[in-house]
Amino acid sequence: MTRLDRLTERLDLKEFQLRALLEVTRAINANVERQALLDLFRDIVSNELGITRLMLFERVEGWECVLSYGASERDRAIDVEQAFGSFPDIRLIGPEQEQRMAGFDIAVPVFHNDRAIAFLLIGDIDDEEQKMSPSVKHLNFIQTLTNIIMVALENKRIAEQALLRERDKRELELAAEMQSMLVPKELPDEELFRAAAWYLPHHQVGGDHYDIIERGDEKVLVIADVSGKGMAAALVMSNFQATLRALVQYSEDPLDELVHDLNDKVYQSARGERFITLFIAQLNVRTGAMRFVNAGHNPPLLYDGRSVHELKTGSIALGMMPKLPFLQVGEVSLSKGSTMLCYTDGLIEQEDVHGTDLGTEPLVHALKDLHISGPAAVNEGIIATFEAHRSTQPYLDDIALLTCQLR
Repeated sequence: MTRLDRLTERLDLKEFQLRALLEVTRAINANVERQALLDLFRDIVSNELGITRLMLFERVEGWECVLSYGASERDRAIDVEQAFGSFPDIRLIGPEQEQRMAGFDIAVPVFHNDRAIAFLLIGDIDDEEQKMSPSVKHLNFIQTLTNIIMVALENKRIAEQALLRERDKRELELAAEMQSMLVPKELPDEELFRAAAWYLPHHQVGGDHYDIIERGDEKVLVIADVSGKGMAAALVMSNFQATLRALVQYSEDPLDELVHDLNDKVYQSARGERFITLFIAQLNVRTGAMRFVNAGHNPPLLYDGRSVHELKTGSIALGMMPKLPFLQVGEVSLSKGSTMLCYTDGLIEQEDVHGTDLGTEPLVHALKDLHISGPAAVNEGIIATFEAHRSTQPYLDDIALLTCQLR
């Protein structure tokens, strides 16, 4: 081969490489599908460069073969994690690795931001051919091409994940807005009755709920907690809240039948996978007569001016069984000034830096010391004690606090 021929060959090779890289760059800029980019890579190394055997592995959670041709079943059993560790950079496969990677000549590790993202194995030596192996001849170009393609796929995956996170974030924000509409913004502050509440979801949405439903002289007081946290719990609670309001406002069934109906609805919608603890009370604000059911909920604390009583009478949590095995309706008569504090377990189970939970004792003290100033003052005292107890510890659960007082 003359010097002119060699120069011409080199120029042709450079022209091919530039053309191939330009084609790849255009495909990346056009944001072609992942598989189309891999197909383009295969076409270049197989049809243009003459590489006869190839396996390309990508690492996301673990190693996965994303492109392969000319490889045997034995080749597919390669321990990629172990093989990758043997090649800190591109190099020929030596005798010590041949047993594990027989049939391949070159290994190309690919890093992005110091993180392993891909591993390429290529082989193309044909016993009948006496020319230089294409994988050796085009070694630097193959490395460059592999890096460009795999980094593009990595960036594409990261961008898609970021898009999904942004979409999920927006959906969560919308869910939080929707849930906030279901939580009462204004509570009664009337001649005979007043109430105050505090609600803090563990995430943007939560599975706790409180409500006060007006029915003439009667107030239906509700506090509930779904097992679990997050979006799933919030969806169950939203459905429960709508069902509860419909049954209370449009049904004249006695309280025990109402709770049985709620259990049926919860069991059908949650299919036994989640349950709801509930305290529900019907309070006549003129007479002070109150009937209640505690379905597996933390017992509300009732302070009558002399002592604190726990309201425990009721049943098991809703949705645990197709039918409630037992149900009792509690009855109590509230005198003027009586204050009832309802809460969810996220309040009393909050731990301090020593792992000690808050418990109910601070709630009892707040009731006794602050009831004369009204429900809002009771809640403010409890919140201050709670935050001082929590200190720098993270919130453990959703929190709902509802304090009511007969005037």
